[in-house]
Amino acid sequence: MSEKKQLSFKQTKRQRMFIISYLLFALILTIAFGTLEDPIRYTLSNIGNRFGWRARIMFIIWAVVSGSAIETAFIFIMKLVNYSDKKTRMFIGLTTTSIILTALIPALQKELPFWHTIHVITSILIAIFFLMALVPLVQHILTIIPDYKIFIYIWMFVIWAGSVLLLILYNLSAICEIWFFVSIMAFLIYLTFILYDQAMIESYHREQMNN
Repeated sequence: MSEKKQLSFKQTKRQRMFIISYLLFALILTIAFGTLEDPIRYTLSNIGNRFGWRARIMFIIWAVVSGSAIETAFIFIMKLVNYSDKKTRMFIGLTTTSIILTALIPALQKELPFWHTIHVITSILIAIFFLMALVPLVQHILTIIPDYKIFIYIWMFVIWAGSVLLLILYNLSAICEIWFFVSIMAFLIYLTFILYDQAMIESYHREQMNN
């Protein structure tokens, strides 16, 4: 827990505010971009590739903001709970890379079939890499806050079961993708509240004892 001891009460509070603000911004941007066109009829890739250069630029901006917000929150949480697994860092980095590459690579099946195939592959890898990063981190977090086990498992169910259900109901569409990303960001905000509140209490008591 040496990493947590290095943070003062004010530092911990500032970090929590930064992470939550960044994630909320990414969450709102996800909804805004995903509803530029009918989210049931089109995917995020369709919106970002079929409706002009403005939508395409917004698609890329959304990918950079959302990917970096998710990775930033992940890294800060890992540091807070003193979890330094290299594979987890690698997979969350690959998640962000896949999100950005998916936005950068054209998704035009008729015009650019090769790049469209690569685009589909990178989009699938987003969920795979994120799952491989999330599971070990959550397992570690549950050793620190076991009382929240049920709530965390419910969140995990909401993310994955909700995404699969929407996929079944609406096929691959922006509504399914919005749910996936928004639920991830909301879950990270939830974890940030819990873990940073605990860290703030600990740092406050430590500072009181030292004074």
